[in-house]
Amino acid sequence: MKKAIQVALITLISSSSFAATYDLKEVVELKPQPKAKLVEVWIPVPYQNRWQKIEGISVKSPFPYLLEEEKEYGNRFIYIKKIGPLTEPVKITVDVKVKREEVKPTKAECKPPIRYLLSDRLVPVEDFKKLAQQITKGKKTQLEKMKAIYDYVVSHMKYDKSGKGWGRGDAIWACSAKRGNCTDFHSLFIALCRAAGIPALFEIGLPINKDGQVKGYHCWVLAFPEGMVYGIDASEAAKHPQKRKYYFGHLCTKRIGITRGRDILLAPPQHGNRLNYIYKAYEEVDLKPTNGVNTYFFVKKVD
Repeated sequence: MKKAIQVALITLISSSSFAATYDLKEVVELKPQPKAKLVEVWIPVPYQNRWQKIEGISVKSPFPYLLEEEKEYGNRFIYIKKIGPLTEPVKITVDVKVKREEVKPTKAECKPPIRYLLSDRLVPVEDFKKLAQQITKGKKTQLEKMKAIYDYVVSHMKYDKSGKGWGRGDAIWACSAKRGNCTDFHSLFIALCRAAGIPALFEIGLPINKDGQVKGYHCWVLAFPEGMVYGIDASEAAKHPQKRKYYFGHLCTKRIGITRGRDILLAPPQHGNRLNYIYKAYEEVDLKPTNGVNTYFFVKKVD
């Protein structure tokens, strides 16, 4: 095993404005690939925005790596390229210190990209134009329209992961099935917002409820009505009706954002299709996607 390569990213921030600081450990395990000619791995690392800052990243890997950033959403990835077979299991660890602040309705720092109004493969905006018009009829401002859409999604859908179809973030399926998990709730919300001319951005990461291993993921939305930024968590509002008012505009600090956007092109670009969404490691062997990688997340709240 080669000596671990260390990366330190120092960001000058005022810690007093951040309500939670987490130590995040990503453990990535690669299965043997004895016939491989080329193994490539992309490990997403948490993004930075005005509510989430990264104080440092430390990587332990038996192979050299690069820290790359894609340009569409600013997502960052540890990229590892191994020429030749993997004859035994490999473990890679990424340690990140994350500071998280509560999202509150506030003025946007700049105009949101046009991408936040366009379709994704499973979020076809044009298909929702008529429904968005019906839901927002009589509403004058974008904020009023967005509130009507939020109320529709929270009331229309049930948080239910039974059966099949849920979890893909298929807005048409979610609208018809009237159930699903956070990806389904927020895909429907984003489709309706964009159809009403309101920019909206999908974000995915980890829910933080206690120290230790984090199993599963959580996602939410940043929406941009009339030059403002609102955090939206429609699925949590549906699960916890008493917090319905709060989650229209706010996002609590009990989360770590990993990536933003849908139909993700990695950095450097993968050889397979764009990814529906990504929050854990992705691997390709001989230019083809595989299932030979597992990711485990561990979190400790440090203040």
